[in-house]
Amino acid sequence: MEAVQEAVNALKRVTRNHEKLKVKVTEQKAINDAYQSQLESLRRERKILQANMSSLEWTCGKCNKGWTYFNSSCYYFSFTNSSERRETWMGSRADCVRRGADLIVIDHPSEQSYVSHISESLRRGYQFWEHSLWIGVTDMKQEGTWVWVNNATESEQRYWITGETNNYHQDKKCGATLYSSAKPWETRFSANCNSHLHWICEMAPK
Repeated sequence: MEAVQEAVNALKRVTRNHEKLKVKVTEQKAINDAYQSQLESLRRERKILQANMSSLEWTCGKCNKGWTYFNSSCYYFSFTNSSERRETWMGSRADCVRRGADLIVIDHPSEQSYVSHISESLRRGYQFWEHSLWIGVTDMKQEGTWVWVNNATESEQRYWITGETNNYHQDKKCGATLYSSAKPWETRFSANCNSHLHWICEMAPK
């Protein structure tokens, strides 16, 4: 009987230790997840800083303060100046014009990659419109024909999110972009021009 009791007590001790170990594992996983989240945040911040450092090397005498230089153009990302301010498409374009610029015209794969890379840092909200950016393309003049603010007709359908540039929602006349980790090349979508989003301005260096 003593042997049986000792075995029972030993089993209880092992069970208690096992439960304690499970709690520690759960706590450690929570800590690791928090560290991983911080690491991802730091990586995004590092990318922004690296881009800004690269820009600073080239912007002296070329771009205004608060703008970044890339591939022979200067860019203004509104969310870097104010994370709260958002504008309609027309309002954002008016802001760009006041700055001597216009909404961005994305006409090269490297520029598409650059915008996707920078806009990744904006991913803080749960709803996609919270981290979307107005770009300079609309189909206001003719439904389904997307034209950039420099009067060039959009031809690269591969950059649009699957199912976009359709005629299902005729109130969605203005183009916007957002970062997608799953499909970083499919970033463009049509939105209601009266929605309030961040935006990107572009101008030639001075």
